[in-house]
Amino acid sequence: MSHHESIRQPNDMPAFDSEVFLAQVAGTVTPERQKIVEQLAQRVWFQATDPTLQEALTYLPDTGIENHDGFLQDLANRPDEISGVTVQKLVDLPRGNFALIPKFEVKNSNDQSYTYEYVSWRQGPQSGAKGIVFVRPPLPGASPTHFVTLVGEKFAPGRKVNDSVGGFIDIGVDGVQNLMGRIDKEIREETGVEDLKIDEVVDLGPMQVDAGMTNNRPNLFAAFIDTEQAGRIPDKPINSDIYELASGALVLPMTHLKDFILSNTDAFFQAAMLKAIAEGHVPYEWLAR
Repeated sequence: MSHHESIRQPNDMPAFDSEVFLAQVAGTVTPERQKIVEQLAQRVWFQATDPTLQEALTYLPDTGIENHDGFLQDLANRPDEISGVTVQKLVDLPRGNFALIPKFEVKNSNDQSYTYEYVSWRQGPQSGAKGIVFVRPPLPGASPTHFVTLVGEKFAPGRKVNDSVGGFIDIGVDGVQNLMGRIDKEIREETGVEDLKIDEVVDLGPMQVDAGMTNNRPNLFAAFIDTEQAGRIPDKPINSDIYELASGALVLPMTHLKDFILSNTDAFFQAAMLKAIAEGHVPYEWLAR
């Protein structure tokens, strides 16, 4: 997304000195953040950015669940030129608790200046993982008989919607080293069964959510539990995450799959189910029934 606007070039901005800048930052951020800032300081657009915004980027929260290193690392890795459009500098950085909207001045091949912006989660493109829980008999090679999804009210749309299991995952928090390292906990929280036995979790790869608006590329997964474990999922589970709105788990037979796909608006479910079928985890024949 972009819009044209008049660009005024300041004439009194002092030349950027990366050595002085990095010397000022040294010891004031974590070692991980220091490395990212060193990369940013080499980017021409960062050097041309107003010092106030340079500082805002440098000192974004860098610990615990408020860590913005993922966003900054992605920013440092972005190319300076994309399809003939050259990034000149950052001009604004609106942000909330979870999301940021970096706004850049850019120049195209016709020497026209305007702005471009996108939305990023603080974790960067790898914000988390969402997927589907399948139920299968405890027999070798058994195919799924049911699938589990969620339904509940969501703050953004302001109404009840279908949803997939999973959510944000913060790398480095609670010992989590990768996106798939917290899936079991997410499944147990959202199904309301703290000791739910999960037989298998399959990584289905990333999903580009909306390339026209955001850099977000969360992972998709398929998880498998047996019939006995599925029977333990309550109709109204209590999610132990106090920051999430109430939702309930739906355990539906695979005979409902086609109708559910046609009526469902949850993009994560649609993508995860397609990949699960394409990889052979779910028989394609269920779609023809």
